[in-house]
Amino acid sequence: MTAMAHTVLVSGAGQLGSRYLQGLAKCRLPLRIVVQDNSPDSLERAQLRWNEVLDPEVIHKVSYHSSIETLPRQIDVAIIATTADSRPQVVGQIAAHAGVRFWVLEKVLAQSESGLDEIVTHVGAGSKAWVNTPRRIMPWHRQVRAQLGLARPMIMRMEGGAWGLACNAIHLLDLLAWWTGETLQVVVTDRLEPRWFESKRLGVWEVTGTLEARFSGGSCAYLSATQGSDAVRLEVTDGRQTWLVKEADGVATRSDGLAIPGRMQYQSEMTAPLVESLMEGRGCDLPTLEESVNLHRAFVQSMLEHWRRSADVGATAVPIT
Repeated sequence: MTAMAHTVLVSGAGQLGSRYLQGLAKCRLPLRIVVQDNSPDSLERAQLRWNEVLDPEVIHKVSYHSSIETLPRQIDVAIIATTADSRPQVVGQIAAHAGVRFWVLEKVLAQSESGLDEIVTHVGAGSKAWVNTPRRIMPWHRQVRAQLGLARPMIMRMEGGAWGLACNAIHLLDLLAWWTGETLQVVVTDRLEPRWFESKRLGVWEVTGTLEARFSGGSCAYLSATQGSDAVRLEVTDGRQTWLVKEADGVATRSDGLAIPGRMQYQSEMTAPLVESLMEGRGCDLPTLEESVNLHRAFVQSMLEHWRRSADVGATAVPIT
């Protein structure tokens, strides 16, 4: 290991954090990787995931930590892959312990507006931070965006069964914000079902129905989910042309017949190019923390209000991640 190794932290060694870790193995720059999680079981699973991709060509060193207090004092990239309920606190603890050059934060950023504010405060003005809503950096979605016309407003419709509307809607809202250059203004929850249900992840809840999101230039998103097994389809129209994007099938088709094949990349494929771009001074095409917090704010507050009406009138956070 040379003195030029860059220090990369992965905080949160669950399923997603482990995929980040595997992706770092492909980085061509030497890395000092530190993995942090309170759970010994999660750290053990992360180590197994690392061993799956380990080969003689890997030039990185990895260490595993149950406490933030044992982390290095200087971190080049901090990847925060914890669940949303603990993310503000974890960011605060890391920021108090170490100097961080770059932050990459998972969505949903936080479960309340106060949690969003905490993250912004903890990251501060001395670091650069982005949020991982990764369709912006996927080659396929970048190809589709390059073919979009200039007509506005756009109407987005997402329909399908059991795609995790509460936890995944932010991906689609960010996609429409990126495609249009507009900002999210209002999120309407009147057509969501009144009853929430527990998801497969402990302590995380989901809801079905239709979520409406209105943007600054008149664009709208209508995101609908059922509890069935209907295929998920994404349709976007600008009044002149319509795109049908079937992410599971890997094809985006325009109403005039143009078809763009592609696929959704895994996190393990995107991590190394992202870290290399940051380390080499080329920046990052993910939304900045400021951009994403503005998007999250309207969404999280509206979902919290719906959760209060439906399940817990005194709730201070909505249990999504």
